[in-house]
Amino acid sequence: MPHAIAVSPNGEKLGVSGPFLVQWKGCGPAEKLDAAARRFQSDVDRQTGLRLQAGAPVPLRIGCLQTENAADRGEAYRLEVRADGVAIEADGSTGALRALATLRQLVGLSPDGIRIPLQRIDDKPRFAWRGVLLDPARNFISIETLKRQIDAMERVKLNTLHLHLSDDQGFRVESRRYPRLNAGGPFYTQADIRELIGYAEARGVRIIPEFDVPGHSRAMVEAYPEIGVLVQSPIPGLKAAALNPASPAMWRFLEGLFAEMAALFPDPHFHAGGDEVSAGVWKDAPGMTEWIAREGLADQHAVESWFARRAGRILKAQGKTMIGWEEMAAAGVDKNVVVQAWQTSNAMANATAGNHPTLMSAGYYLNLLMPAEYHYALDPAQTSGAGLTPDHAATLRKLSPLLAAMVADAQVDRPRAPLTPEQERNLLGGEMALWGEIATDELIDHQLWPRAAALAERFWSNRSVRDIDDMYARLTVVSAQLSASGVRNVSARTRMIERLAPADPEALATLLEVAGPVRNMAHDHRIRAMLAGKTIVQSLNAPADAAPVDSLVARRFTAEAKRLAAGERALAPQLAARLAIWQANDTRFKALAKGHPMLEEALPTSAQLAALAKLGLDAVAALDAGEPLAASRAAEGRALLETLRKQEAASWRPFDPFISQQPPADLILKIGPGLEVLLEAAVRAGG
Repeated sequence: MPHAIAVSPNGEKLGVSGPFLVQWKGCGPAEKLDAAARRFQSDVDRQTGLRLQAGAPVPLRIGCLQTENAADRGEAYRLEVRADGVAIEADGSTGALRALATLRQLVGLSPDGIRIPLQRIDDKPRFAWRGVLLDPARNFISIETLKRQIDAMERVKLNTLHLHLSDDQGFRVESRRYPRLNAGGPFYTQADIRELIGYAEARGVRIIPEFDVPGHSRAMVEAYPEIGVLVQSPIPGLKAAALNPASPAMWRFLEGLFAEMAALFPDPHFHAGGDEVSAGVWKDAPGMTEWIAREGLADQHAVESWFARRAGRILKAQGKTMIGWEEMAAAGVDKNVVVQAWQTSNAMANATAGNHPTLMSAGYYLNLLMPAEYHYALDPAQTSGAGLTPDHAATLRKLSPLLAAMVADAQVDRPRAPLTPEQERNLLGGEMALWGEIATDELIDHQLWPRAAALAERFWSNRSVRDIDDMYARLTVVSAQLSASGVRNVSARTRMIERLAPADPEALATLLEVAGPVRNMAHDHRIRAMLAGKTIVQSLNAPADAAPVDSLVARRFTAEAKRLAAGERALAPQLAARLAIWQANDTRFKALAKGHPMLEEALPTSAQLAALAKLGLDAVAALDAGEPLAASRAAEGRALLETLRKQEAASWRPFDPFISQQPPADLILKIGPGLEVLLEAAVRAGG
């Protein structure tokens, strides 16, 4: 994972009992590639737990057609596993890193010895830009955690890390020119940034900085009040901020800041934000009325467009290509400005039609806590599919004046013609985003992985690679490999569970292994509080935070349930054993939760799991006996499953959490599809 373009196996295997002996030819720089070889061998050791130093070395010959390729960084490669070793031919040195990522997965988790099938793999990326956005501005992310994500990105062939480094909550990079920017919280020193950039570059990952202007700028305005405005937001208790385009002091500040940051980040791209400026924020800004009249600007939209064009010129003078959110597409900026679509597939279609280089992020917001299959099913080149449907938007707008104001036309996705060949050439690729509102440093790994690996495949592999079941089967293996290699997607959850339930962590772990958090910001309790005029601090230390976003255990249960229903009766004992554990766990969880309010909130979920597990046991027993499940029991089971479906639906679509009651403890049990299969098969048993 990602799925390769072409794999040609020959049926035999290469046994590996010693270390890989790497030989380079035509690649460079040598120091970078030698370090890559050491990382590869270290990962092999961790994945297998074997002591390979004493065995016969396995030749690993790597040749590069050229040191680097400006167009695609030479990421294509050919990998051949032969009886006498492994040979790699890469278009460039980055392609050699991508080939080693594939070879890591071929080695696999091999405690009983390494036997790699002999084969030839021909592969190259579909898109040149395959990115991850992380948000240290809202919840600071340590350098150690960022490095772990970069390591994982290398292993699944992601190549761009976009860091959202400024927002209302803080400015996260040391500014020597404007030191007051760093007075409000933790930040990366310039030495940290240079080290991180070097670390990422060695792994074939570029780092793109984002400093969001003119909105999302409260931290800047609070540090330097003369550059902007700070007013009461329409949401009670919330301040709205924006840089003031009528202020000469602001433009001097921005030119100085961009010059300092452009010199620190060597990548030719520089993200300047440009999204979500609060309505009316400039109404009483000093000098704004006169400036608007002088410039002949009609409204706030025209002001935002004027700002975007000037910001683009500033960055162009620094030798940078500006990236901006989709609002830039209508701002009249230069055609070389990269537009990042974030609300709908239509936004991507519009930007590519406007001849802008375009990134697709709509539908790839991992902070919404949707399962991998949801994101995986959306192709970056789809011209519709991500966003609100017109019918859903109309329904929401009718429900309340607040929702009518919140649901903007830009969030509504309508059917569009497919991209033309010219538009497809303008589509640079895709970028997933894990925004930081409910993603602390501790939660990054398990909210990002393994779902990011599925999207790495969507951005790398052919559009025809779409089988959801096959994706999950491979994702389970890749998740284990990533965990073995140091990603904390499992260990972070384990640590949280032990902290929440020191008396009996297994009881909580058993419940959470088949549960997931509610979706679409339903778990961000601060939003509801703000809409009610309150301010709260959410701990992000609840059972829902420790639950996997995608329950691979529940996925495996569903897959086995389908096999049992299809006639594989040998699976009945193991399914019954697992269901019995889930049913019995309720007694343990009740004892654990007593006197602990955060766990007590999940008591209904635990009882629900026990009831569902009993339904599953009854269905398996009916199948095993070859006798149909009683009609009354089937009716009870369907009622249980209908409750589960309603709980899932309550947060499945954007804005639904604002109008629907969420399940207890913000937890959704994920074994419904498997139980439905067993129930319907049991109803037909013996027929």
